[in-house]
Amino acid sequence: MNNTQLNHPARIWLKEYIEQPGMTKTRASDELGISHKVLNALLEGNYAGNADNQLAKLDEQRKRISAIVRVDGVDLAHIPTEMMQRVWRAADSAKIAHLCMLLAGKSQIGKTTACEAYKMRYPETTIFFRMPTMPTVSSMVCELLEAAGLPKARTLSEGLSLLREHVCARHLIIADEVHIALTRRQGVDALDALREIFDRSGCGLMLVLTDVGAQDVVKGTYAGRLAQLERRGEWEILPEWPTNRDIRAVWEAYGLPEPDSDTQRQIGALARRSCFGQFIHRLKLAASVAQQEARQLTWPDFIDAASRMARRPE
Repeated sequence: MNNTQLNHPARIWLKEYIEQPGMTKTRASDELGISHKVLNALLEGNYAGNADNQLAKLDEQRKRISAIVRVDGVDLAHIPTEMMQRVWRAADSAKIAHLCMLLAGKSQIGKTTACEAYKMRYPETTIFFRMPTMPTVSSMVCELLEAAGLPKARTLSEGLSLLREHVCARHLIIADEVHIALTRRQGVDALDALREIFDRSGCGLMLVLTDVGAQDVVKGTYAGRLAQLERRGEWEILPEWPTNRDIRAVWEAYGLPEPDSDTQRQIGALARRSCFGQFIHRLKLAASVAQQEARQLTWPDFIDAASRMARRPE
């Protein structure tokens, strides 16, 4: 890469982006739509291909992410809610008592968001990673090494050794999307390897999974093997949907006043259907439109966004 490419605004932005609290190269790769190999090469300044093309693509992502709605003094990606506090208490219990906590809840209830915020709160002692798609012991160990800030391993044996040497009683490992691993032998093998690290190190362990995944733990094909994990800790089952107070915390974070009764009923229906998911998706779209028009977000913006996003194929 030449000097112009090395000093390209997109590359400078990338280096700042990757250093955000809670950010990993795996997450950045997913969010930016580029491979690990390209990401590393751009960061290190030794990309051997068409760097101008990659930097142009990266610049598009920079502009997209930079346009995301922000409110001064508020982290809209991690709004403090009662649900978040409940996840944090479960994480504290796992770390303090050296338990294997199984945290189960519906999709979009805020599990991942709360875990990310916990990692940001305790960055030195929290190892937070996402279970890879179609997990194996090797792919899980790669994710865990990166999350722990350890170097890549040449072999699986070396990777496990690095983790055993590094992880100790002061750490909490949080494994997200664990339900991905529960229905295939290779995934359960990966969880067995994680259990061994937990047993040897005396660390805390929190496994985050959906309510459907929870059924696989206790009644699925591999329930017998998974019982070894379950016996080492406790369950934390999250509520089926957010409380009214939590929904209020979200709209207040976006600077919105109390909505009228019709809008509140619509929000309640969204929460019962998809927890925080659809409500926040529509808020984000409404806030983005208002931001582009350089004006304050209003509830009519939300209603319009909800109407647009509610359309589905017949």
